[in-house]
Amino acid sequence: MNLEIFNNLLNKVKESDFIQNFLTELTDYLEKNSKGENQLKLQQKETSLEAVNQENGLYQVVDFSSNGVYLQNTETNKIFEETNLPQEIKNKIGNDYILRYQNGTYNIEQELTDKFMNNMVGIQEYKKIQENFIKESNIQQIDPNTKYKIKDHQENHTILTYGKENTIKVPNELLPFFTNEKTTLIYKNGKFEKI
Repeated sequence: MNLEIFNNLLNKVKESDFIQNFLTELTDYLEKNSKGENQLKLQQKETSLEAVNQENGLYQVVDFSSNGVYLQNTETNKIFEETNLPQEIKNKIGNDYILRYQNGTYNIEQELTDKFMNNMVGIQEYKKIQENFIKESNIQQIDPNTKYKIKDHQENHTILTYGKENTIKVPNELLPFFTNEKTTLIYKNGKFEKI
């Protein structure tokens, strides 16, 4: 008998317009929210692609993948996989090639690539330059949290500023290749790094 009363109440609740309206509104809300989340994810993906493919941006080839090429943004140092690189360009490039993104496509920057390749030094030579720099400068006495900015870039060395008006002369081989007046550097673990 109690079971029969419970079943009758349950059937009346199911038939109630209030419950049906609530369920309909809840379903509509969840569908809209799901579409909103998907739209937000799509917008975030488009924004991240725009951040990667900056107009007139320079990108260095760091590796090849089965789907494309890994590129490093020379300004931010962020590495990403580019899967839409034309086969004709992929056939012409190798590691450390420099590409410029313009008008929705990548172009090989041959002159910049050649300059980059010519500025590369071997490990032994790099270590000698680094040792001489440490001996001739006071870099080890400077606070390791010090931030450096480029003051003057010359053919063989660059003058960095730090603190109020302090400067230090650094061989170009010890600096990241893609540095400019906007670049902030720190000296960490025996080398200069972009931050």
